Amino acid sequence: MKVAEVVQKYWGGRAARAYDTMHYIDNEKMKRALLTHLNVDKNSIILDFGTGPGSLALTLAEMGYSRIIGLDINESMLNVAKEKLQNYSVKLLRGDGLHLPIADNSVDAVVSKWVLWVMPDPQKAVEEMIRVTKPGGQVIAFSSGRVSPEKNRSLLKKIFTFPIQNFHLIYITLRFRIPLLRTKEFWQKTKGKLPMYSLKEYAEIFRQKGLTSVEMTKKEEYGTLGAKLFFGGFKFSVIKGTKPKTSDMHTQFPDSSDWNINELLPILVCPVCRSKIVMRNVNELVCEECHKTYPIVQDIPYLLPDMGKLL
Repeated sequence: MKVAEVVQKYWGGRAARAYDTMHYIDNEKMKRALLTHLNVDKNSIILDFGTGPGSLALTLAEMGYSRIIGLDINESMLNVAKEKLQNYSVKLLRGDGLHLPIADNSVDAVVSKWVLWVMPDPQKAVEEMIRVTKPGGQVIAFSSGRVSPEKNRSLLKKIFTFPIQNFHLIYITLRFRIPLLRTKEFWQKTKGKLPMYSLKEYAEIFRQKGLTSVEMTKKEEYGTLGAKLFFGGFKFSVIKGTKPKTSDMHTQFPDSSDWNINELLPILVCPVCRSKIVMRNVNELVCEECHKTYPIVQDIPYLLPDMGKLL
């Protein structure tokens, strides 16, 4: 089974709602970090790469950023994000992080939170982030580095060593009616398929792929008290870099306070051939070059490549 399929199953259905419920992030600290590291104006186009239930997109919107794209491969996560973001200026897309349906040099910044570890090809993911970023724009990733599945610990040891965490796990499992052993199954099916580099290795990828002024902060706790009690905390490092400016002409899009489908459409491309896509009708987009069609489901364009291209 492909990683893309495993990821969609693991965070799909009721699990998406459960994940959103367990999102114990200190929002004020996240805002402070973004204020420190995200150096673009409030009318800039920002791509939330792997938006999940839309938590980072919501934080950006609350900070006053007016043109945000939240992209994720998981339909269930996007449905949760849609509910959360209905009163904010965020446009959601269903797409694959390794085949972004976004034109070259078209967003001012790409941000992601805890996404690189679940990429089967992190180097390709970073390449895609850089490709869609305008010269002079930023790529920022909140990452924990390698993720330990702790899959070798017995259930008995978990129960007696970490009672609070496990009572919480049981509560969430029963409340949302999700399989108790789903995490074990996830690690089994992704074994050997997720590189899960260290923080220094991710920073080096940023440099190797051509970003300049690459920096990596020390790991800091971004979790709330609930995160510390139930998961031992959520520690992130911020890895950031800037796409070099170039004298080459690149696509420009008009500034506008009206962030709607008519402004979004010019920066979308076919994930198969990267040609321009146009709206065939209110429920469907079509590629002008290869003529592949893509549905619009509840106002969310579904721009996934063919299954054979997914990893």
